[in-house]
Amino acid sequence: MNEIGENPLSASERKLLSIARQLGPIARSEVTAHSGLSQQSVHRHIDSLQSRGFLRLRPGTIKGRGKPSPLVEINQDTYVSLGLSFTTEKVLACLLNLKGVPLIECELDVHPNKPKLVLNMLEAKIADWTAAELKNRQMIGVGIAMQGYRTDATDQFETPRLLGNWQNLDLTTLFQDRFKLPVFTENNATSCATAEFYLGGAAEHSCFAYLSFNYGYGAGLYWQNKPVQGGHGNAGEIGSIYRPKDAIHRPALGELLKRMRLQGHAVAHISELSNYFSEDLPVILDWVQEVGPYLRQSLAALKGVLDPTAIFFGGEAPSGLRRALINEANAHDRIVHGPEPMYIESGIQGDAAHLGAAFLPLHQLIFRN
Repeated sequence: MNEIGENPLSASERKLLSIARQLGPIARSEVTAHSGLSQQSVHRHIDSLQSRGFLRLRPGTIKGRGKPSPLVEINQDTYVSLGLSFTTEKVLACLLNLKGVPLIECELDVHPNKPKLVLNMLEAKIADWTAAELKNRQMIGVGIAMQGYRTDATDQFETPRLLGNWQNLDLTTLFQDRFKLPVFTENNATSCATAEFYLGGAAEHSCFAYLSFNYGYGAGLYWQNKPVQGGHGNAGEIGSIYRPKDAIHRPALGELLKRMRLQGHAVAHISELSNYFSEDLPVILDWVQEVGPYLRQSLAALKGVLDPTAIFFGGEAPSGLRRALINEANAHDRIVHGPEPMYIESGIQGDAAHLGAAFLPLHQLIFRN
């Protein structure tokens, strides 16, 4: 078991780490006002967190008389978190330090629909990293982002057909038994929303939705700075609102690929869309207009149920396609029942699920949850 598993952080310690992440470097004397704790408790917890490698102190700035208060900041050199995301085409991995800075982002050289090979490849990668990026660093946990929806409240997913070999596998048990680390799982859309919260433009929104345009179409929901999972772990499965006969018209990139192939475009994978994308390409224009009513239907549902201040457009959709979908969403008058959410292009280029997955252990174990 790792050090955090043996000696978990207290709620007060996690609160102080969140303050240091958001406001650091911050004078130790100023931390108390943000924490709701006594100065004595703040100093004691900071000393403990420094000795355990979570925080570090550096000399403060002289302001008037007296000894300056030291500056408190996250120690980015001691711990890392591993994130793994699955699309229908590839497996992406990343290592984040405690500041949320990626140390490694890579695609694993393995077919995403072969669980045993993925586990073997990841084990080999970790062995390589241990001699380099992980040298003198401890891995605190593993986050996994999987496409699909949960079959119940556990960590088993009903996946797209192209990831069918992962279907109904208990991901937490599978990875925890192999790597002996805490494991946290989430669907891709919620993982992307987590990345948007920490790294993108959602930090100023305590309530927002993230639209993940992938092979399918889903949403990640945040309320009071936390992901919303729902009673069965499937909050945000916005594609489920469509009748079966209408599902082909939802804004899923798998459907766009079908339209493009029928028009003679030799696009084999979603990752190739950016190479073919043009806002003036007739098949793109036609598809955006086709899915427009169904996109607006889902936006109205999100507004009515969640009442977000912002809805981010992201996933694997190229930047130009994200903007085209936002323009289509705004092309018709909204049904106004109170304030409207802003429609915003994600601040993270490309699918961010692997980044969000790496934040899952940080969100669950390190920072205020």
